[in-house]
Amino acid sequence: MKGSLGKSSLTGIAQFIISTLLVFIAIPIFVRILGTEAYGIFSLVAIVGSVNTFANFGLNSSLVRFLAEQGKTKESDHDIIITFIISIVILCPLTLGGILFHNSILVHILSVPIQLLGDARWLFFSMLIGNIFILLGQVFTAILDSQQKVYLTNFYQMIYNIIYWSTILIAISFGYSLKGVAMAMLIATIIWFSIVTISALRSWGKLSFRGLRNDAMRIIGKQLSYGLKIYTAGILGFFHEPIAKILVSHFIGVTEVGFFDIGLRVKNQVVGLFNKLLTPLYPAISKLTQTDNFKFLVHDIEQKIFLAVIPITGIIILTADPIINLIFYSQADIISITVIYIVSAYLLGSTTVIPMYLFLMAKGHPSKIIIVQGLNAVVNAIFFFLFLPWLGYYAIVVSTVASISSSFGLLISYQKRYLDSLIFDSKKQLAAVIVSFIIAFSLGYYTTIIIESIMWKIITPSIIVVLMTIITYRYFALLNHADINRYFGENTALSKLSVRILCKYYR
Repeated sequence: MKGSLGKSSLTGIAQFIISTLLVFIAIPIFVRILGTEAYGIFSLVAIVGSVNTFANFGLNSSLVRFLAEQGKTKESDHDIIITFIISIVILCPLTLGGILFHNSILVHILSVPIQLLGDARWLFFSMLIGNIFILLGQVFTAILDSQQKVYLTNFYQMIYNIIYWSTILIAISFGYSLKGVAMAMLIATIIWFSIVTISALRSWGKLSFRGLRNDAMRIIGKQLSYGLKIYTAGILGFFHEPIAKILVSHFIGVTEVGFFDIGLRVKNQVVGLFNKLLTPLYPAISKLTQTDNFKFLVHDIEQKIFLAVIPITGIIILTADPIINLIFYSQADIISITVIYIVSAYLLGSTTVIPMYLFLMAKGHPSKIIIVQGLNAVVNAIFFFLFLPWLGYYAIVVSTVASISSSFGLLISYQKRYLDSLIFDSKKQLAAVIVSFIIAFSLGYYTTIIIESIMWKIITPSIIVVLMTIITYRYFALLNHADINRYFGENTALSKLSVRILCKYYR
């Protein structure tokens, strides 16, 4: 299992790097060629992609859990078949409803300007059809994930990202409007679906239909009883980012939706690295049975994530402004502020507690996820309307930070309740991390003041933050030999190098 976890994490990193490069190349080109208003429409109509949240019913996560526990059995074959059938049954009325009421959705819900309705309609139908392939494809990614082959789903997602952004750039480069973008997106989705379907069926083997009629109702009940709780949490999660875009569109403007979306996309790329690293954790936790194993795994991984997130947060705060000014020719200030606050909030308040969130999903506490996501939605809405009269657009930034902070606190309280642990071993250890951040950030900030070159304002603070973090982590002995061996293997070249760099004491 350790080998597949490592392979999955490495492919996750590769996907993250390529995806990040594509996003940072594609979005500025998109904005320069089609304009900020067109990008705002693209971001707004992309909410249609969140229909998967409504249509999924939590079946993907439920399927991964049961397949990981059961292995390749007749029961598992029936789980796969029934999940696929349920997905089709759910998709039919949703897709039909979207087609029939598309005009009302675009005009009255998403507030798309009438003059842009034609292009928005093309995007809407493209995403609506694409959702069919994405949702059904998730059944096959669940099969691969349950077999600890997350590295394959990562690789296929990387292919999808390359095709997705490449075809979009080709379309707009040849003078096509959002209609061309719509077709490019659909082509990428169909290719991804074909690849994951073939791969999953080859990996899993032949599906047995024997006895399915007798088991159908029982399996439907099993899948839905667990999946619906995760589904409810997903529905509430929908009221965070997508509804936030709708609020911005209604009360501020379509162009501002684009600014907010850029912040979210940068967040997705940065936080996506950790999500990819931790994706194999869900099926792994599903297989564990000993409580002590849960406690140690969640506590230790959270602690290591926090140690990694601290310097990354510092680098983002220091370099976001010069990077944004280098990429975008206008509205750089509003975009950089959005990026700094949203990305930092997610790194510190969301990424660090992913292991606890996965534990609640895998070990019979999905109702607690519902509460976490519900708190997110409520806090987000309250703070938005509370600060809207005074801050305007920035109210959505404040509400996002507040909602992430509230869910972080709740997940930590659940960790204390169910696992009797926190992220750090002691207050002294937490204080050492805070001091390390202050030292590294302060020195990095000082260099941004004295350096004039925009490129060196990006490079120098990043180097200083990394070096000072290593020095302070060594000084406070925040990592030891056992920590390195646990994740990099014993006596490997990588573990030996990491011990010499990061550990105060080594043998």
